[in-house]
Amino acid sequence: MIKVRINHRRSLRLGAAVLLLLVPMSLALLQAPTAAASGYHGTATFALPPGEVPNYISPFVSGPNSNNQDLFQFENFLYRPLFWFGKSGEPVINYPLSIGKVPTYSDGGRTVTITMNHYTWSDGQPVTNRDIEFWMNLLVAEKENYVGYVPGNIPDDITSMSFPAASPYQFSLTFNKAYSHLWLLYTQLSEIFPIPQQTWDKTSAGGAVGNYDTTADGVKAVYTYITAQAEDETSYSTNPLWQVVDGPFKLSAFAPSTGYAAFVPNTAYTGPQKPHIAKLEELPFTSDTAEFDALRSGQIEYGYLPSEERSQAHYFTSRGYKIVKWPAFGFNDFFLNFTNPKVGVIFKQLYLRQAMQSLIDQPKIDSNVFGGTSYPTYGPVPIIPKTPYLSRAAEKNPYPYSVSAAKALLSSHGWSVHPNGTDTCVRPGSSNHECGAGIAKGRQLDFTEDVATGSAPFTAEVEVMQSAWSEVGIHVQLQQKPPQEIFSNLVPCSGGSGPGCQWQIDNFGAPGSTPTYSPQYLPDGAMWFETGGSDNPQGFNDAKANAMINAVETNSNPALVGQLDAYLSKQLPALWEPNYYYQVSVIRSKLHGVGAQDPDLDIYPQTWSVS
Repeated sequence: MIKVRINHRRSLRLGAAVLLLLVPMSLALLQAPTAAASGYHGTATFALPPGEVPNYISPFVSGPNSNNQDLFQFENFLYRPLFWFGKSGEPVINYPLSIGKVPTYSDGGRTVTITMNHYTWSDGQPVTNRDIEFWMNLLVAEKENYVGYVPGNIPDDITSMSFPAASPYQFSLTFNKAYSHLWLLYTQLSEIFPIPQQTWDKTSAGGAVGNYDTTADGVKAVYTYITAQAEDETSYSTNPLWQVVDGPFKLSAFAPSTGYAAFVPNTAYTGPQKPHIAKLEELPFTSDTAEFDALRSGQIEYGYLPSEERSQAHYFTSRGYKIVKWPAFGFNDFFLNFTNPKVGVIFKQLYLRQAMQSLIDQPKIDSNVFGGTSYPTYGPVPIIPKTPYLSRAAEKNPYPYSVSAAKALLSSHGWSVHPNGTDTCVRPGSSNHECGAGIAKGRQLDFTEDVATGSAPFTAEVEVMQSAWSEVGIHVQLQQKPPQEIFSNLVPCSGGSGPGCQWQIDNFGAPGSTPTYSPQYLPDGAMWFETGGSDNPQGFNDAKANAMINAVETNSNPALVGQLDAYLSKQLPALWEPNYYYQVSVIRSKLHGVGAQDPDLDIYPQTWSVS
């Protein structure tokens, strides 16, 4: 199983009226000068999108508090995870940037032992296995409050832990069975952060540091204290708790009313990639227009091109800027409710899903609606960015756009096709040339689709699909609803009544709401497509898919991920639609060392320099 964090992308700045959320901040404040640190040079600025700014500093973060800026463009500057993912634009393990070395296995593969590279906290104390133990004790006690927790996964599947004082740079975890080394690394060990036990292990600001995390009551008191401190955004840059870091930067200024953040080098940083710049500023904006105006006037080194300003790309390239699309490691789909008491039996028919999928013209939607800022989704393994998990069989669309193919599928399975009308079942039954089990004679292909509000291009996208389906007599009525209303009803039907029994098709695929493997997970789709998966509200149930997901979790052959992807791309546990680039980046020529953009959405300002 994997976890998902909602990806708030910036490539398509849509529905501007609802995005003007921040209090205006003068550029004079944004550019407030500070003295350069000795041995460092220049200030680099990074544009934040409207309404999407850092608001939580602790890496032990709950779901309601998390967003992309916190997880990938704020906390990771200060606190480094045990394992770093992202290398040369690919979402893969990067051991040179990791605190943990390559794990070793024993006890038939159940026990994993990890030796740590020698990092140092900014107060001079070494980063040791005691800091890992501190994290694990918090995770065991407060797993329900951690954004990455999936029932049955870490820490539930750990049977014992060892943090030997005699070997402070080594620890061992024993799991309840032998998992795939690949799966264990990406979906379990990836959740671990060392955090500074020597300063955080206390229950009040004025209290002494102890070993409170080693008792049930003590660890809860520590969690309560740390959480209260993390919720006090006004003290982020002054609270001593957040000044002890092991990452390449320290936070020097933060304005919670706007999200403005400034970072300076951690002069005690002992990891690789030492910073060159004297200061990093993350600049918030009240609108895309405000960001674009600042970009044009040269006030931003690393910004983004709003979708409504795509025609201005030449303005920047002619002045030496680089314009680079930033893909996110994820996919985009929308759900058919297999558990709906009225239409679920229809959605369970693979031929019906194939007909609907073959009428989603992803290239046309990209060119006509999104102007080249989206790319196709064929299955849970994205075709962009490059990964070792995409099989050759899944690189091409198994259901290319074809009205004739959709008509043939429906008519050959017992439906009287009425273009621009509504198809009717005329051959009920469960044989190959009939409508399917549970579908009565006279049933019609008449559905409702809940679609998220707030994005004009997304509305245009679903209208394109609606029109194409209508050409073969699949009648779909669109019902626009706020995204949160759709999410609240997105559960399986139970007992024949309730919100999960009402929705038929739900599509919240507007930019900013699509699934992303973040920061690093094997793209096995387990959360969405395994029977009983935590994000399987449609009730998809496929024994072969379950067996293949289990094989991925127990066998380290990466080809199994590709085979699973190829199977799911054809079985259509949901309908695939274009995915969106995180943003179209505009990078000033004076900013050097940016490198390939990370599909896990991290940025690497420690490699930047400013001329």
